[in-house]
Amino acid sequence: MKVLSIFGGPRKKGNTSKVLTWVEDELKEQGHQVERVNISSEKINGCLGCSKCKENLNEPGCIQKDDGNIVINKMVSSDVVIYASPLYYWGFSAQMKAFIDRCLCLYRGVCGSAEHTSFVEGQRQALIVTAADQFENNLELIQTSFQRILVYDKAYSAGELFICNCTTPDELGEDIKFQAINFAKQLFQDTTTPYSLLIPGGAPNYAPK
Repeated sequence: MKVLSIFGGPRKKGNTSKVLTWVEDELKEQGHQVERVNISSEKINGCLGCSKCKENLNEPGCIQKDDGNIVINKMVSSDVVIYASPLYYWGFSAQMKAFIDRCLCLYRGVCGSAEHTSFVEGQRQALIVTAADQFENNLELIQTSFQRILVYDKAYSAGELFICNCTTPDELGEDIKFQAINFAKQLFQDTTTPYSLLIPGGAPNYAPK
């Protein structure tokens, strides 16, 4: 399979890059073709909101002649796309957000309508996020953003990996590496495995009357 990892961290040797490397190495061990795009090293302008991309029904693309179109085409030709970003202000990094906005060109028609089509329909997409703090009241918004992206792309979630309480890459131990390897192994599973995520409430702990 052809895997495209889109690395949105401005630090090339930061926490996100280390976790993503573990995932990529495992995928290569499995025999998959893996390519990483470092968004911070590409020239990708923000979306202009002109909707000119919607006029071409045969292929995605943008009137801006930058590296965004190159990465978009790589996405279309991939079986799996992995978004990897550190958490900045409860969302994607600025570099990744600019690229995601450009992904507007990937679909046509009103989302959810009969005319809604996508150039990556049926694609497996995954998310890796590293954060300095805990999950609760911190990572929920980026998870929601990713799930909404799947709807617009008409794609399927191949998995989500959240690494919390990160400090430095050197502090990411074997337990995190183990989870990264397991994450890579399940990217191509055909069955949906039930899982639960408990997010504790923040209300005062009143004793029952």
